Amino acid sequence: MSINRKLIIALAVGSIFGISSCKKYLDVNKNPNVAQTATVQTLLPAAQLTVGTALGVDLEIDGSFWAQYWTQNPGASQYHNLDQYAPGQDGFTFPWTNLYAANENFYQLYQLALSQKKKQYMAISLLMQAYTFQLITDGWGDVPFSQALKGQYIDGHIVNPKYDSQMAVYNGIIALIDTANTLINPSDAILPGADDLIYGGNMTEWQKFSNTLMLRVLLRMSKVNPTAAAAAVTALYATGPTFIGVGDDAAISYGSSSTNRNPLYAEEGGLGGVQNLMGSATCIDSMNNNVDLRAFVFYEYLPSTGTVVGLQQGLYNIAYSAGTLSIPNIYVAGDAAGNSGSANAPVIFMSSWESLFLQAEAAAEGWGAAGTDSALFYAAIRANFDYPLYNTAMNTIWGFSGDSACNIYLTSGGYWTTYPTAPGTTPEQKLRFIVTQKWFAMCGNQGFEAWSEWRRTGYPDFLQISVSSIIGSKFPKRFYYPTSESTTNSKYPGLAPITKNVWWDVL
Repeated sequence: MSINRKLIIALAVGSIFGISSCKKYLDVNKNPNVAQTATVQTLLPAAQLTVGTALGVDLEIDGSFWAQYWTQNPGASQYHNLDQYAPGQDGFTFPWTNLYAANENFYQLYQLALSQKKKQYMAISLLMQAYTFQLITDGWGDVPFSQALKGQYIDGHIVNPKYDSQMAVYNGIIALIDTANTLINPSDAILPGADDLIYGGNMTEWQKFSNTLMLRVLLRMSKVNPTAAAAAVTALYATGPTFIGVGDDAAISYGSSSTNRNPLYAEEGGLGGVQNLMGSATCIDSMNNNVDLRAFVFYEYLPSTGTVVGLQQGLYNIAYSAGTLSIPNIYVAGDAAGNSGSANAPVIFMSSWESLFLQAEAAAEGWGAAGTDSALFYAAIRANFDYPLYNTAMNTIWGFSGDSACNIYLTSGGYWTTYPTAPGTTPEQKLRFIVTQKWFAMCGNQGFEAWSEWRRTGYPDFLQISVSSIIGSKFPKRFYYPTSESTTNSKYPGLAPITKNVWWDVL
């Protein structure tokens, strides 16, 4: 079934009133022809923007294709290889380069802040290194970590960094977060300001980010080492942590100027404004079948029918007439002609809905979480509907708030809104609902994280092999290392098949 916009507007009246991209990660940001003096105030935003570009462009596109939010527009051809599950070896060079370049800047930021006794800059640097290394290792598996940022002569001039196991990288990430926690002090006399593009120097918010990132990291390990994950999550909750909540979303905002546009929209402009992205029927059909009005926020509805219509994953080799299928909406920067709407879309690092779903999972496992898993599950859904940008979109599209749209969704009897709470329900049965709802909420805004969670859990369990797959009935499970590694790093471990699981993916 499909959702008809005109019918939903009529139904909403009762709801409103009745229910309240370089070599060796070393010198990529240095111009030898220009003398520059780095400061903490310049290093921090530069590094954050670099992560934002990798996260908002390559990782969002790759993740959103393989999590089946988006597919190739039949009227274009840029991403055939993603739908075919056959990217070239250099298909992931840009995010690899950008993420390592960002972490080099974060490392140099830490060293400079250390010399100037600016502890809050040090803390943010460590947290962003941890966050960025998780992106890297979750995409590629074993990666340079312990020696990756040691290219300067003062650090040992290691130009062929070894590849650490993903388990070792995860242990290193945890250590980075732990060290950052010893430094965070919201009352410090020296705080970042507008140079911190994510939280404006609010260290209370960075503490929430730290706790939420730690929870994400520990739960990512929960299938491969459940005993250690259970103990670590329980220990985390014993500290009385605060997590990212509604209004605490970690994101970079963008504007409409040519130098401050959402990076995905800027990428689309660089491709001539061609609309390569199309909505995948995998997500759209499921949203429609559950009366999920977010479909109209994440995708553009067809004015002629008042519905959102997706294309079967990979079915790009068909005759196509514009206006018969839905493209990603401006609110997720997916409309190549979306002008200021797509340009203004944020890049989300971690969201309130992700945080609440993580807490719901910890509670479902009985690992010391505060609150019931059911309450956290529904709070996470509502946080997504109520996100200010999506709330504005709901009002624009429907004429009522995101909260009202959420009420319609939760009272429509859809399968995925009926969280299992009956006696005897297992944590795995609850996890199926938690991660599937997380998948809905991350549509177009956290595509890489959604793909990672699918690899970890197998949920949602209704993804379909792309009809254009040329590798048979297997899904992609990792990124390829770039050619630059095989040609310049003597420690290069060789090219793993794209279908080979990463360490924490035991399915």
